Amino acid sequence: MATTAIRYAASATYGSEAYDLTKLPGFNEPEEPVLEVPSREEQLRERLAERARAREEAQAREYAKRQVFGIPLLAIVGGIAAAALLVTVLMGYIKLASISGEISEVRSSIEELTLKDEALSLQYENAFDLDAIETYAVNILGMTKLDPENDVTTVFYADKAEILAEDETADPGARIVGFLRSIPEYFS
Repeated sequence: MATTAIRYAASATYGSEAYDLTKLPGFNEPEEPVLEVPSREEQLRERLAERARAREEAQAREYAKRQVFGIPLLAIVGGIAAAALLVTVLMGYIKLASISGEISEVRSSIEELTLKDEALSLQYENAFDLDAIETYAVNILGMTKLDPENDVTTVFYADKAEILAEDETADPGARIVGFLRSIPEYFS
């Protein structure tokens, strides 16, 4: 606090009379602020507050660096990844639909082939109908059935059959002569 020298008029007053302070110069003027030195604790608090403000400002600057056009970089990367996954799933559904179409086509062709197989099996079985073969052999080719009582031996050549008489089958010499006669036919 600033001290001011009190100046009085020519005479001084002693005793119980009060001093009139209103006559002093600068009585009603505002006082100069007193410089107070903060305590050690207040200084520490102020330093901690300054550090906290500096940290917040640094974090705000880092956050602003991470943002692109006001959107955080992590949100942009996440959006791109989600879009890529969505496209992958859609492509999978498209491929699944095309494979399902191919499977249905293959199933229909399998059904057609099964029906053709059944028809061909029936045709094959009918081709070996013994009654039809016998009728064809008797009526068209003029073949006859052998009697079980008639004991004859048949010799087959390339495209015809010859029934041998009993005398040729009984004698071994006749058999050799028949063999020798058949050799030129074999090579012709």
